[in-house]
Amino acid sequence: MNRRVLIENNKMTEFKNKSVLVTGAGRGLGCYIARAFGAQGASVCVNYAHSEEGANQVVSEIEVSGGKAFACKADISNVTEVKSMIEQIMDHYGGIDILVNNAGLSRDGSFLEMTENAWDTVIAANLKGPFLVSQRVAKQMVKGRGGVIVNISATTTTQGRANAANYCASKAGLNMLTKCMALELGPTIRVNGVGLGFVDSPLVQALYSEEQIQSVVESTPLRRMTSNQETAQFVKLLASESTAFVTGQTIMFDGGRNMR
Repeated sequence: MNRRVLIENNKMTEFKNKSVLVTGAGRGLGCYIARAFGAQGASVCVNYAHSEEGANQVVSEIEVSGGKAFACKADISNVTEVKSMIEQIMDHYGGIDILVNNAGLSRDGSFLEMTENAWDTVIAANLKGPFLVSQRVAKQMVKGRGGVIVNISATTTTQGRANAANYCASKAGLNMLTKCMALELGPTIRVNGVGLGFVDSPLVQALYSEEQIQSVVESTPLRRMTSNQETAQFVKLLASESTAFVTGQTIMFDGGRNMR
C-alpha cells in the first residue's frame, strides 16, 4: 500500500471510536459538525437545549452513517445540567476526546436600549456556557489521554457590530478564554477557536437583506460566503492530528474579509 493510500485511510479512521461532545447540535451549524464527526465513526453526544426533534434526527443520521450517538438535553449555562450531561457521556462512552463549544445565541439591540436580561442571556450562553462545559470536560480529559477543544467564535470580535454589544463582547471574551485555557491545559489538551464569518444559511438569509449579503460577498476576497458543511470540515481539521502543533489560536474563517 503506497503512502497516499495510507494517508487517505488514516483520514477516514482518525475519529473512529473517539468520543465527541458538540453543544447546540440540535440545529444549525451544530448539526453539521456532529454529523461530520459521526460520519467518520465517532461516538457523538448531541447536546441541545430546545431542539429535541432536531437532535434526535441528527442522532439517527449519525447512526445510519456508521457512528454512535445519543441526544442530551442540557442548558450549558446551568452548572447542574452540565454536570449531569458530562456524567451521561462518561456512562455512555467512558471518556471525552473532543469538545466543540458551538452553542450560542444573539439578542441584538441598540446599546442605549439593551436590557440587562438581553446582556445576561447572551453572556451566559456564549461565554459562561463554554467555560462551564470546558472546565468539566477538561477535568475528564486530563485524567485520560488528553483531548481537543474547539470554540466557535466570530469575526465580530475584531471589528464590532452595531446593535450587538452583548454578542461581540461575549465572543471577544471567548477568544481570550481560548488563549487562557490553551496556556493552562497544554500540553495535554489543545484549545483553538474558529472566528466564523458569514455563512450561507437560512439564518443569515433571514437576518440580512439581499443587498447586505451582496455587499458582504463583494468585500470578501474569495467573493463568496462559507457553508455549514465547509465550516464543519474546518472544525474537524482543528480537532485532527493534522493540526497537532496548533493551540491557543482563534483562526478567522471568513474568506479573508477581515484581514488585519
